[in-house]
Amino acid sequence: YRTKAKNVIAAARMLVNQHGGQVPLNRKDLQALPGVGRKTASVVLNELDIEPAIAVDTHVFRVSHRLGLANGSTPDKVEDQLHQVVPKKWLAKAHHWLILHGRYTCLAQRPKCGGCVLADICPSRASFAD
Repeated sequence: YRTKAKNVIAAARMLVNQHGGQVPLNRKDLQALPGVGRKTASVVLNELDIEPAIAVDTHVFRVSHRLGLANGSTPDKVEDQLHQVVPKKWLAKAHHWLILHGRYTCLAQRPKCGGCVLADICPSRASFAD
């Protein structure tokens, strides 16, 4: 919590001093703010309809691997792979769907394959007993 508080204060100072109190709406300037990484910048840009982005968190990373959508070893590599396989019209919503699927169905420890709508096409289903 201490690091987060320091980052919030430092980011607020940068916003006032360098951006006139406005949040910058481009990836480079967002990621230059303390505590703002690629994932946070992706969420901001995606939610404001500035850039269709896929924010790769633990759920997106896990589900993408299990479904065979990506095999990258880092979130950045998985993001790049997802941008190659997700149709443009679904890019803005894809990370929401993957997060929700990972949060409620494709759980880390005990995935609920028996109730999964993707079970028939999931290459990982055989790895998990229901």
